[in-house]
Amino acid sequence: MEEWKLNNNYTMTKKRTSDASPPKGKITNTTTLTKRYISLISPYTLRNILICGILIFSSVSIIIYSHLMDVESTYEGKDPRFNTNRNDTITKKEEALSSELDSRLQKSHLLSELDPRLQKNNNHVNSGRAWGSEKGKVACDQDIYRLISYWNDPRSDVDRSFTSPFLQSPSVSHIKRPKRTRYLSFEPDSGGWNNIRMEFEIMVVLAAATGRTLVLPPDNPLYLLNKEQKNKHRGLQTFFSGFDDIVDTISTEDFIQLEMIDKKNYPLPSDEGNRTKLMGSLNKCIWMKKSEISCMQLFNYLTEVADLVPRWHGEKHCLIMDDVNWSKDSELSHVDDKQLQRILQFCGGREPIYYNTQIHDAPLVHFHTHTLKDTRLLVHFYAFIYFLNPEIGNWAKRLVRDRVRYSDEIQCAAGKIVRSLIEESIGRKKNGGGAEAGYFSMHIRRGDFQWPKMRISAEEWHENTRKWLEPDDQHLLYIATDETDRTFFEPLMKHYKVRFLSDYEELAGLSNLDPNFVGMIDQVVASKARDFVGTYFSSFSAYIGRMRGYHNISGKRMFYSHPKYFYETHSWVDPHSSYSAREYPTGWAGIDGVLEPNEAFFR
Repeated sequence: MEEWKLNNNYTMTKKRTSDASPPKGKITNTTTLTKRYISLISPYTLRNILICGILIFSSVSIIIYSHLMDVESTYEGKDPRFNTNRNDTITKKEEALSSELDSRLQKSHLLSELDPRLQKNNNHVNSGRAWGSEKGKVACDQDIYRLISYWNDPRSDVDRSFTSPFLQSPSVSHIKRPKRTRYLSFEPDSGGWNNIRMEFEIMVVLAAATGRTLVLPPDNPLYLLNKEQKNKHRGLQTFFSGFDDIVDTISTEDFIQLEMIDKKNYPLPSDEGNRTKLMGSLNKCIWMKKSEISCMQLFNYLTEVADLVPRWHGEKHCLIMDDVNWSKDSELSHVDDKQLQRILQFCGGREPIYYNTQIHDAPLVHFHTHTLKDTRLLVHFYAFIYFLNPEIGNWAKRLVRDRVRYSDEIQCAAGKIVRSLIEESIGRKKNGGGAEAGYFSMHIRRGDFQWPKMRISAEEWHENTRKWLEPDDQHLLYIATDETDRTFFEPLMKHYKVRFLSDYEELAGLSNLDPNFVGMIDQVVASKARDFVGTYFSSFSAYIGRMRGYHNISGKRMFYSHPKYFYETHSWVDPHSSYSAREYPTGWAGIDGVLEPNEAFFR
């Protein structure tokens, strides 16, 4: 006879066994035996037995499914325990994931609140996103994009067909002359990487919404991104991928050649020495005034010749984009009471700046921000630019999510580490209980942090977080940090299996990557943890929170280490002063629809 057996690949196979003769006097026909017993049971009793069996089976299935959903809510169902042929198995499991997520979305308490177009266009290929979009891929030697991708590529049909109402000014439409390219130039923020990123996001949104060509600054020594001694110069395009798909870009060198030298639209410095310094700084520059390749010399020149130099500050001003009235130059006269209330709520005491034809028609707008504290844009793009039409506001938020993201090199290395952490976590026991999949993460800021009250000891980190992370020496804890002294973390190592980025140098091929990528890789890895604890006032931690929001991970699974801010992300909060201290759910919640994000979309 045949017997089914589970082999090493977790598949069922047949096994032949010897046919032994049954003892004499025994009933050998099991079918006959079954019929005899069934004949003794009334149809009514048999029906009840069948119903009870179905109910028991359904209950067990629901319990098992609920447990799997709890694990998969963070890791999207990727369980390497069953991956003998890893790539094939992961592919099959993850292709089925979209329908599971779709089912969960339909059962969500938010369904009645979601706007009609999102429900109508629910994309079963890219669940929860609009039609035409797909989950973005990563150029990598391992198939890890399903683990870390949150962006759409291609973007949705709606986004690809969108035309901004701020592209053409009626004030110049009647003038019969060749169309002149309008430019937006800017200076990198003087702070750390995530401050630079925040300002850059603002520039991309403005350029995309208003049809300007973005002038990319020369490669320069970005603050703290100087880990390669032989070459400390970096451009923003080194770290980002996708933004040049949605905005036209030009290098500073090509811009000067085209507009100043070829077309002579702007005068070059009359002093030969200053002109020589300017021309020497177009490809690479450094932040030293007396240098022959001075960034300051270049940006001071652009400030002088630009047609408009906005004096905007992220904590003092907010930019209002009124798609209906912007060309009328009337500001409040065409804003109704409801719109005015929304503007006042958004600005929160800041002075509103209304986008108008004067701003729009200026051929060159330059943001002079690096050395001036009163024009610094240290604010999230969605907390500085307010589109009165929420459809356009959501488009801008999707644009940043989908097209201002870390490069494939960063994503590939981080994805390998995420996969390794998940695989290592499989089978680990929790306080003597069953197996779990997943890891926790922390961002412990220790370097040049200007908020001393947030710099707490490792003992305090453990004590403050133990109620959420449930200390267990079998739990994996990934720590993103700028602290190089590993003895600092010994109090945490007593309670967790602690891992750092340096533990994965060979696995992720870190030695072959730009050494300045380490912080971004840390952020991506930390963002995929089951629970994350950050440092308040750190824009590094804040951006991890936004990426978790892009992944649709609940804000209630993020915490801050300082007691005053433990549960800062556990409820809906509109952006407010000290904007860079944290991120806000309006930046990601509900942005795939047409309604203005609100508390109903928060999870």
